[in-house]
Amino acid sequence: MANFDKNSFYKPSYSNLFNKIKDIKTPIKNEILIALLDGHWHSELELIRVTKKQHGFVGPVTLGTMVGALNHTIKNNYLQKKIVNDKMYYKISDNYVGLTRAAYRFDSNDFL
Repeated sequence: MANFDKNSFYKPSYSNLFNKIKDIKTPIKNEILIALLDGHWHSELELIRVTKKQHGFVGPVTLGTMVGALNHTIKNNYLQKKIVNDKMYYKISDNYVGLTRAAYRFDSNDFL
């Protein structure tokens, strides 16, 4: 059996990710993340409705740009997307739902 150095494996820096999530100041991005905190898939239209209540200029292009910016800023696989029946769906990656809830100080029991 080979001996492995414990320090040679990749360890994500969760404190850095946590701080990046907490430091998001754009209201639209915050609304998108709050809508996605339950960890389920949400349609593009649902997210547009949520953000359009506060900001009238949000459409599919703006939403896609915001998702791309969040993935670029926080982590490449932070927000996942998939297409079902020609409709786009988004969710926070399972690895980061708890971290995002902690950053927004929500009680996880509210989502169970």
